[in-house]
Amino acid sequence: MSGPAPVAAGLDLAAIAAALRQQPWIAQWQVTQRDSARQERYLTFLAVESERESASTTWTIWTATAAVDGKQGEASFTIQAGEPLAALQEALGRAHAAAQAAWNPAFTLPAAGEDGVAQATTLAPEALADASISADAPGAVACLAQEFATAVAACPWVRPSTLEIFLTTHDRVLINHRGLRLRERRTHAFAEFVLLHRAPGRDEVEFYHQTEAASLQALALGARVARAARCVRDGAQAGTTVPGVQPVVISDEYLAKLLDSFRAHADAGRHASRTNVFTLGEPVIQRRSGPALTVVSDPSVTSLAAYQFDEQGYAPARTALIEADRLVGVVGPARWMRVLGRLPRGMAGTLVVPAGESAPAQLLAGALEVVAFSDLAARYDTGAFSGEIRLAYRHHADGRVEAVTGGSVSGILTQALADCRFSRDTTTCAGYHGPRAVRFAALTVAC
Repeated sequence: MSGPAPVAAGLDLAAIAAALRQQPWIAQWQVTQRDSARQERYLTFLAVESERESASTTWTIWTATAAVDGKQGEASFTIQAGEPLAALQEALGRAHAAAQAAWNPAFTLPAAGEDGVAQATTLAPEALADASISADAPGAVACLAQEFATAVAACPWVRPSTLEIFLTTHDRVLINHRGLRLRERRTHAFAEFVLLHRAPGRDEVEFYHQTEAASLQALALGARVARAARCVRDGAQAGTTVPGVQPVVISDEYLAKLLDSFRAHADAGRHASRTNVFTLGEPVIQRRSGPALTVVSDPSVTSLAAYQFDEQGYAPARTALIEADRLVGVVGPARWMRVLGRLPRGMAGTLVVPAGESAPAQLLAGALEVVAFSDLAARYDTGAFSGEIRLAYRHHADGRVEAVTGGSVSGILTQALADCRFSRDTTTCAGYHGPRAVRFAALTVAC
């Protein structure tokens, strides 16, 4: 994989810092350099259609004037690699004018060594990166393409239509006027594919799926293909969903999306601006049965939400957000945490939910197991969620399992969680780590 994009003469992190120091109106500054290197491959019927490498470097610059009566002018802008030093000077002129027109409550950037700030000497910059991606992205792409082909060959009832692979290495360097300098590397793997299936006497149908993770292992492309192949085969012969209020099992990325709404409920910015739905210390669920809900933000748990320092350089900290069904913690940018009278402890990281006590068979008995939605997410303000059913399995009391499709599932998240049961097996999806599945006792299924 190629390195960062070539920069114009004189325009690099050191030159930008020097230019900021020369501006008499700037009392505080911070620069975040982001280098991104991406490898892409597009296949049709397993044949390579196109392959591309790309790289970029950007600098996001934040500036502030000296505080007056508890207020300071602020401005931020982004400059791209390849722009001349003159472009930076012009951007600084515009930033000066903007800062004079935009006054905010005074805020001080952290210094190296302050309480809660990440320490460069204790960071492991490569800890969140998959070395197989960052060291040899073309080889990693080839491995994923082979994994896809092998998984498809193991499911002879499907044909591969398309596969797109994107592997990216992100490097981030943060510096500020108070001597802070931090660096981290992260990787991101993304794949989307389409499988085709023709049932006897029927038209050919397709199944689209996409997945992303921080590493090739977590991407689990082969397992995703196998699951998609079962879905497209069973969906082609599926019956009609039976409507009514009934137990519903939701798993994997759909469960992760639902529980991710608690990230917003614990956002310090919402609480500081008083747009929060729930109040700290108050219940978010009126428990009817089952164990109480616990949700923790833990940026050290590997996922797409893990990080080593936040946007201002604060170290990640494990923070309880929900305990015993009550909202007990908030996380967010240092500015908003200080408004709330709390010490900055980093942004929200991986949302961690403890494993449940139920085996898969216990969750599925007599329930509708939805394995594929068109989409599913909960509204922030009401907690209402709804999703169209692409494929589900009806688990009958006599042990029969019937594939069904069509209709939708809906409910109110805080009410649905009041008597739910979580699985004992766990998974990691996007920024979530916790139970793989949940059984809601009574959701509305409509057709």
